Amino acid sequence: MTPPDFPDAALGWAPAGGPATQSKTLVGGVPWADAGGPGQGSGQHLSPPPVDPEFAGLARAAARAQGDAEAAQPARPSRGPETAAVLSWPTASAAIGRWFHEQVLGTPAWSISLGAHCLLLLALALFVVREHRAEKLRLELAFAGPPGAEAPGLTIAPAAEATKREEPEQENKEQEIEKPTTVAKAPETSMEKPLVAPPVVPAADTGGAAPPAMRAPAVGSLLAGRDEGRRQALVGAGGGSDATEAAVAAALDWLTRNASRKDGLWSLSGPYADGGSQENRLAATAMALIAFQGAGNTSTGGKHRAVVARAWKSLLQRQQADGSFAMGDVPAQHALYSHAQVTIALCEAFAMTKDPKFAYPAAQAVAYAVAAQGPNGGWRYEPGKIGDMSVTGWYMMALKSAEMAGLAVPPATFARIGEFLDTVADDRGVRYGYMRHSPLKPASPVTAAVTAEGLLCRQYLGWQRDDTRLVRGLEFLLAENRLDFVNDKDVYAWYYITQVAHHMEGEPWRRWNDALREVLPAEQVKTGRERGSWDPALDRWGHVGGRLFVTCLCACMLEVYYRHLPLYGDLSAAAAAP
Repeated sequence: MTPPDFPDAALGWAPAGGPATQSKTLVGGVPWADAGGPGQGSGQHLSPPPVDPEFAGLARAAARAQGDAEAAQPARPSRGPETAAVLSWPTASAAIGRWFHEQVLGTPAWSISLGAHCLLLLALALFVVREHRAEKLRLELAFAGPPGAEAPGLTIAPAAEATKREEPEQENKEQEIEKPTTVAKAPETSMEKPLVAPPVVPAADTGGAAPPAMRAPAVGSLLAGRDEGRRQALVGAGGGSDATEAAVAAALDWLTRNASRKDGLWSLSGPYADGGSQENRLAATAMALIAFQGAGNTSTGGKHRAVVARAWKSLLQRQQADGSFAMGDVPAQHALYSHAQVTIALCEAFAMTKDPKFAYPAAQAVAYAVAAQGPNGGWRYEPGKIGDMSVTGWYMMALKSAEMAGLAVPPATFARIGEFLDTVADDRGVRYGYMRHSPLKPASPVTAAVTAEGLLCRQYLGWQRDDTRLVRGLEFLLAENRLDFVNDKDVYAWYYITQVAHHMEGEPWRRWNDALREVLPAEQVKTGRERGSWDPALDRWGHVGGRLFVTCLCACMLEVYYRHLPLYGDLSAAAAAP
């Protein structure tokens, strides 16, 4: 049966046994008067109209006169209507029409659908979709040359451009660690007499005027208090106690129990109770190592040297060619935080051991940090982006730890940090805001944590101990913050306030330390599986960092007596220690 959408007349033919069409014009524009004339009633064979024999004879005569031998031949006898139909164009058109009807229109609908879908699937299989993957930002690192030579620039490059340079470095991982790096040697006297503080420059109240340019304090000997003999002397001189030292020891034992049995690293999310809401093994491991090393434990010395050595072995294997570390999925907001923390730990490890295996990895990590500095002089979540005060505080300590280890840091990097601090300063530098969101508005929010970070950065950049802004800023922090684990718990802010106050020494430090040495040991978990840790409940950031985050910061606060020597103070009382 002919489908209604395709009538027979439209194809120029009629079904067998049916009436022939009377159309004067067929599809294709052939002007034959009657395709279905007498003798063609079947409608299946169409032939051209008859030719007059007399006209044919005249045509042959004309052809002979023009030399066309083939056309001059007499007409060959017809081989029957079937042959004529095959050789004639209208008849071929009709045959094609019949074939189309029989082979296509007469085919079941499911068969046509199946064939069409097969062709579509074949086309999709051959079609290639090019995926445009977002390039991971990689940093090209260049290290300083010999002393006196100008340090080459540090540039940011896409991963695709850095790949070729990474391949040979990956093949020679062990040799790469042993590569020489530029290490600025600390003065010999700083190692022989590590408790000699830098000279104190008389300070003056600057009022509202800009202070004169200050030279940053020497930091080469600030880690010397971690030695076993000096540590005990400094605890007594700085206001610590047996209770503070017992709390540190219990915290390090807790960290030891919770190191991964598989690779010796740590986790923010567990296996302990009250883990962080986001996993970040790089940050967890860095903070744990900072706590261990703060109490004098290294890969070669201290009660926990085996734990520290195993962690460093696993961690160094995860450093990339650009100096960063690959430790699984890290939340985007944590990436640069984590790098600053691991750089602190790595520089301290090199400074405390002088082990060559730490030299090149530390230099790589520092170079990555320098190259990642943002256009406003700070750091935030991505390399090369405008910075905020929270992340920048960690990078200041990372770069100062590098100097403590004798690694060179471009002076311009510190100068740009100072410029950044000016943009987020409030009340001429007494307080600090988190970030300057608009050039027309002051930095916000102004909090205790970022104010303490800002003041600590100012101390390391050269503000004198009696600078009015520094004194007022610390007084603001001490007046507004208490070591209250119930009503206003903010361990992150306390961590930075502790460092600022300890560098200031004197009455402000005694006031803060009187609470520190009593409250922190009392709040530490004393029994059960989590003994030695601190509960993150009620803490402002405890739900994010979890128990390990809070425990590491509390341990570092109780190590403050010897973890870094005071920047300004006279440690003559402690200098008598062996």
